[in-house]
Amino acid sequence: MHMEADEIRACPEESSFRARIKSFYRKHEKYHGLVLFAAGFIWDSLTLTRVDNLVDNLILLSYLVLIGTVIFLVLRRQCGGLLPGWLAAIEPRFLWVIQFCFGGLFSSYVIFYFKSASWTRTQFFFLVLVFLWIGNEFLEQRLQNRELLASLYLFCLFTFLAFFLPVVLTRVDVLVFLTAGVISLVVCLSLFGLGLSTQRNEWRCRMLPIAVWTGSVFLALNILYFANLIPPVPLALKSAGIYHSVRRTPAGYEVKYVAPPLLQFWKKWDDPFILSPGEKAYCFTAVFAPGGVRIPVVHVWSRKTEAGWQRTDRIRFPILGGREGGYRGFTAKKGIAPGKWRVEVQTEWGQTLGRINFTIVESSGVHPPLETRLIE
Repeated sequence: MHMEADEIRACPEESSFRARIKSFYRKHEKYHGLVLFAAGFIWDSLTLTRVDNLVDNLILLSYLVLIGTVIFLVLRRQCGGLLPGWLAAIEPRFLWVIQFCFGGLFSSYVIFYFKSASWTRTQFFFLVLVFLWIGNEFLEQRLQNRELLASLYLFCLFTFLAFFLPVVLTRVDVLVFLTAGVISLVVCLSLFGLGLSTQRNEWRCRMLPIAVWTGSVFLALNILYFANLIPPVPLALKSAGIYHSVRRTPAGYEVKYVAPPLLQFWKKWDDPFILSPGEKAYCFTAVFAPGGVRIPVVHVWSRKTEAGWQRTDRIRFPILGGREGGYRGFTAKKGIAPGKWRVEVQTEWGQTLGRINFTIVESSGVHPPLETRLIE
């Protein structure tokens, strides 16, 4: 009897606890989108390492599969279909799942594309990702809109395959990007077509606006790519600098440069480049690429003139992917003159990985002493 009395007394306490939980949730329900948004970003920041990591890519692929599955179920319900009991019980949380996965995908893309963005023209696409990442917080109710849902899903699928296929195929070129786009479009339209197939009389009317919106996103991404406004993931410029000397040794690359002023203690390369007669300027870069990928990289040397930037040299050399710190290489420029210079690190088809701006100043006396550093 004593045990039963304890159980009877526990029931009101348990009921009170549940009531407090429900009250707390109702009071802060408007912030659940922000919590999901933050949770997705924190999770990806802790779990993502590099763009060619199999586990990382499987996590992103699982997000896309989960979003696709939930979209299919949502479309079936919108068309009057019934769900099994356990799915019907969690149906009110379907949009939460979609929002969480979109948040995880966008935060991952921000991380990966930030590493590849050169902050020249490709910063535009990176800012688009940031906008979508932040805007996802306010999309929960709007995600019931089929056209918006299809556009976001195609964008996420296309953006993922743009760096996943090069990892799988160990090649980075235009054909791989176009293949990623076609696969994304076919998968997206097939998913929505099957989800809406229960209402055959209205199928065409429902699919037409979806096809228009997804086709527009597909076209827009291709235009951005061929305008060199999309960062060339999975490639990324890990480090770069201008030096008086670069020499390859068994231990790494030995570079020499004039020590920077105290206020620029973080800069470990020459800017300004103090030029003595007969000297060359060396550009050293380390470019990351997925393992097994062999691709040409180009150093484009340009000088600022009254008419604008004038290209002086375009030097091409191959890189081999797989090294965490990037594949290291350098080019040299002789016959340089005082003035403003820059070296753009580009892919063979003109996508910019990074840009190094520096000034060449003619030495007015004794050449300053050079410091030596080993880049492993």
